[in-house]
Amino acid sequence: MTTLSVADARANFSRIVESAATTHERFEVTKNGGRAAVILGADDYDSLIETVELLRDSESIEAIRVGIREVEAGEVYDLENVRAAMREAGRLAE
Repeated sequence: MTTLSVADARANFSRIVESAATTHERFEVTKNGGRAAVILGADDYDSLIETVELLRDSESIEAIRVGIREVEAGEVYDLENVRAAMREAGRLAE
């Protein structure tokens, strides 16, 4: 993360926004020597909010834990297993 003052952020704002959007770089902006703000790209912000919302949902967290345990136990299906199950269920043409 790059740290810069409010004055530097103001002077280079267009470049900072472009970099945040295209390279996923984050910029910490300081005011009077202390942290004041963080600039990050909109996609990164959206991902962060989505992650926070997911972490608030205990059912989703438990489903993730179950999935991890299943993978660790080797309870996985390859593409051919999935296709065969879908054909059997009538959800995929033969």
